[in-house]
Amino acid sequence: MNKKRYFLDPPEVKDYLVKGERFTKWSETVPVTMKMDPKGFYVYWTNQSKETTFLDVATIRDTRTGKYAKLPKVIRNVFNLDFPDSNHLAKTLTIVSGPDMVNLTYHNFFASKEKVTQNWADGILATAYNAARSNACRQVFLEKIYIRISLQTNKDGKIPVKNIYKMFPADKKRVESALASAHLPKGKVGNQKIPCFLFLNPSKFQSMPNSFFTLFFLTKCDMKI
Repeated sequence: MNKKRYFLDPPEVKDYLVKGERFTKWSETVPVTMKMDPKGFYVYWTNQSKETTFLDVATIRDTRTGKYAKLPKVIRNVFNLDFPDSNHLAKTLTIVSGPDMVNLTYHNFFASKEKVTQNWADGILATAYNAARSNACRQVFLEKIYIRISLQTNKDGKIPVKNIYKMFPADKKRVESALASAHLPKGKVGNQKIPCFLFLNPSKFQSMPNSFFTLFFLTKCDMKI
């Protein structure tokens, strides 16, 4: 008797999450553009100074909108959000993240348009609680690291090597050795063009043993194909 097999599908990231939307972040009271990468690993927002903040989707515990969003009392009074006819409350969005359900951080945003926050809240939460991500293989986590690195480019479209060091602060000597093994710049002030990192995904990892990205992580993590 043949048993039916079930497969876990990766999250389907909505187009509006990838394209991004304009928000105001309450803590800094500055306009930002918030997006999610096409693979659904990170939610990130960029301010007017081109500074980008990343939030690992795996750490997201909840999303809240409307009256359930967590807002500073001063903001609530200024915008008169408790007034019955106020439409500002529908533009609020709170993303709750943390290593567990106790130690939580609240990221509070205010959308520039109406009828945006509920879609964003649903889309982010659906990606965060995708079952395939909770049972991912090694290649998925390698791809996740690649996505993070490739999103941190400078104005010239290059990847600052210092960002790679920041991702692995506990073992700088091994990072330097891995960069050298992959024939990449190892100085902290050096830059590396994105095309030098061949795109990594689970289906191509085995067939690209000589890619710069693959060589770097095989050396860094002392792995074998």
